[in-house]
Amino acid sequence: MKKTSRIILSVILCAVMALMPLSGALAAKKNKYQSLNKSQIEQKIAQYQAENKKLAGEIAELKKEQNQQSAVLGALQKKIGNIQAIINTYNAEINRINGIITDNKSKISSMEADIEQDKLDYKKRIRAIYMSEWDSQLKVLLDANSFAEFLQLQKLTEAISAKDKKFMESLSAEIEELNAINEENRVLLEKQVELKSAVKKQQDELKSQENEAAAVYNEISKDLTQTKNEVSENNAEIAELEKAKKEIENSVARKANLGESFINPNTGFMWPVAGYYTISSPFGPRGSGYHNGMDIAGAGIQGRPILAIADGVVSTAVNSWSGGKSGYASYGNYCSVDHGRMTVGGVESRYVAFYAHATSIVVSAGQQVKQGQVLGYVGTTGNSTGYHLHLGVQRNGSWINPRSLF
Repeated sequence: MKKTSRIILSVILCAVMALMPLSGALAAKKNKYQSLNKSQIEQKIAQYQAENKKLAGEIAELKKEQNQQSAVLGALQKKIGNIQAIINTYNAEINRINGIITDNKSKISSMEADIEQDKLDYKKRIRAIYMSEWDSQLKVLLDANSFAEFLQLQKLTEAISAKDKKFMESLSAEIEELNAINEENRVLLEKQVELKSAVKKQQDELKSQENEAAAVYNEISKDLTQTKNEVSENNAEIAELEKAKKEIENSVARKANLGESFINPNTGFMWPVAGYYTISSPFGPRGSGYHNGMDIAGAGIQGRPILAIADGVVSTAVNSWSGGKSGYASYGNYCSVDHGRMTVGGVESRYVAFYAHATSIVVSAGQQVKQGQVLGYVGTTGNSTGYHLHLGVQRNGSWINPRSLF
């Protein structure tokens, strides 16, 4: 990566680090979030999401650059392989020439030994001629018994001299040839050593480039991992903020402009729709039937949070009512919560509550809930003629008037 882009990336990562709280200070982080209101939390969530979007762009660029560096590494490695093949070819040629040089040296040694032997024999022969006083044509002439004998001796002497001369000339030519071969081999060897040195230098340069490219690749990989970690940490922060936001929403359901939800100090049950206490249809006979709960209504109740009247476990959760106005289908979107055994008026009984006609249910079966936790929102699904909450309560399996609990 270029130095400029590396600096920019460092600045971005530093900015991300500055925006994020320390992961080890969980308690401090929670306290800080608890001190924020819903709007502030939403702003911080948006901030982290925007930062993640920016980091996603950085990750894409890093991956692109990483791929480019991988291509560079591959090309350099291939080039280094080609150069190594050239070096191997030159090495083979050098070895071949070294073999020729070795053979020539062996040949020279053999010839030099022969020359030395010939020189020794020649010296002996010359000495013998000298000792026998065959050192001049005059001596030959004087010793000849006849002119014909003189001519014969003269021709013999000339033949011996010619042979010696030819031998010396041949020997000299061989030595010159061997010296020429030796010199040629020396020049070739020096040339190939020079070429090998040049190729080695080029290989070292390519290796240096490969190391540099590998270092950049590793640095990019490190930055990519760090950036991904930043995204993960941001997502963790967003999850914490969402949790804090949910807690605020649950708190708003009990407080804010709706006022505190009433909890009967004698029974411990909480009123399910804070601020709305109108009973549009009470428990008991209704028309030709029997109303097994009470309907809580009032102007503006549409969409208000439905709160759990006590701690418990969700038994049933229906959030996709598809029609029907008989049986529990008449409840529309609803949930039932097993609130367990509670003591009311000195008597311990098991209570199960039904929260019906919701526009939506936000809990699921098997989920544990706390008193005052949002279960859903007031609606008019099922057999309903207007927005209200139908609250039905069973005590030990029998329907009772819910109002008696409050």
